[in-house]
This record gives sequence, structure tokens and C-alpha cells, in this order.
Amino acid sequence: MNTMDICSSILRPATLSDRAVISNLLQLYLYDMASANYFPISPNGAYDYDFLDRFWEHPYLLYDQDMLIGFALVTSSCQITERSPCWFMGEFFVLRPHRRKGLGDRAVKEILSRHPGQWHLTNLVENTGADGFWSRVLPDDAEERGLRFDGDDWTLRTFVS
Repeated sequence: MNTMDICSSILRPATLSDRAVISNLLQLYLYDMASANYFPISPNGAYDYDFLDRFWEHPYLLYDQDMLIGFALVTSSCQITERSPCWFMGEFFVLRPHRRKGLGDRAVKEILSRHPGQWHLTNLVENTGADGFWSRVLPDDAEERGLRFDGDDWTLRTFVS
């Protein structure tokens, strides 16, 4: 598939009725991230994720034409640096079969255009895949620094969109 085949909008704002869909996708997201950072499984066989309420401010579902391929959770304050106002990408996920097709790049660009202003974006240092993605997709003038939060090492990128 080339970029000409991609529909004009890859994003759809999620509603409360989509919350279960994002909860399901979060299980795949956490499993995917487990190679970089271990997340324990609860006795019911699922990953515990306690941040959905905190990040449910501007939720998005990502699509390739009519196929669901991921999600993004955006807030108007940075949950790690506590800066406000400041846009923050709490979570961003594209299913593996849909990666490296430009879909994630396009989704990020659309999100940034919908939320102009100061941004803080973070990823765990151990998550080298995310680190490469964000380095490639974000504006060239994004400033990058390391920080320690909640016992983990993070890369923080700050920029204006």
C-alpha cells in the first residue's frame, strides 16, 4: 500500500462507547511494550492499566481506511513534568501489521495539527522502537533530554506544533 491509498483522515475521536475498544487495545499495547519494560499480569490474566481515566481527555482511534489499527490518548497537561497547559501524548499505539507504512507518522501529524501549542512527549529509554519512531516523526527542532520519573528512565521531547 502506498500513501495515496490512505484515507484522508486516519483519526477518529473516541467516545465513551469506545472505551472498551481502547481497553482491549491497551492489552496488546502493554504486551508489545513488555519486551522493553516488564508489566505484571494480574490473576485474571490481563495487564493492569490504571491510567485510562487520567489520559481519557482527547482519545483517538486510528484507522487505515475502515480498519482499526490503533489508538492515541492526548491530554492538555503533561503527566510527567506537570506542565500545564501543555499537550501530552499519554499513549500511542499502532498494531504491528500496520507499522512501517507511514500510518503512525500520518496519525501523529494529524494529532499535532489538531492540538497546536507546546508539547511534551515521553518514552521509556528501554523502548528503542518508540525512541526511533519519535525521533523520526517529531519536528527537527524538538529538544530532547533524559529524566527519571516513578523509578524509570524516560526520554522527554519538547516542541511546539
